Amino acid sequence: MSQKQLADACGLSQSAISSYESGSRKSAQKLLIIASKLEVDLYWLSRGTGHVFPTGQSRLAMGESWPFPSVPPDQIMALSEHDRLTVEKTLKTLIDSLRLRQAHRD
Repeated sequence: MSQKQLADACGLSQSAISSYESGSRKSAQKLLIIASKLEVDLYWLSRGTGHVFPTGQSRLAMGESWPFPSVPPDQIMALSEHDRLTVEKTLKTLIDSLRLRQAHRD
């Protein structure tokens, strides 16, 4: 997809898309729209790490709503990279713990 095509699909200018590609612009809300149009993972698009395509039930970039209403994505994106990784690791640990507890109940 060209910058122009992506810009049109997202309702942005071609120069805005260029700014996102160069890293000089980082609006979480707009990145969410871009990730959705490209059908790629938001974290991968914004950080360049992780899975390119959404995995499992994580389909946020595919248009599902943000699963944490009390913590908007822009709050997470406003954190430093180190702090975002800390949040991600903490969430993963919690999810793993809850899955393990659920498996013991079943």
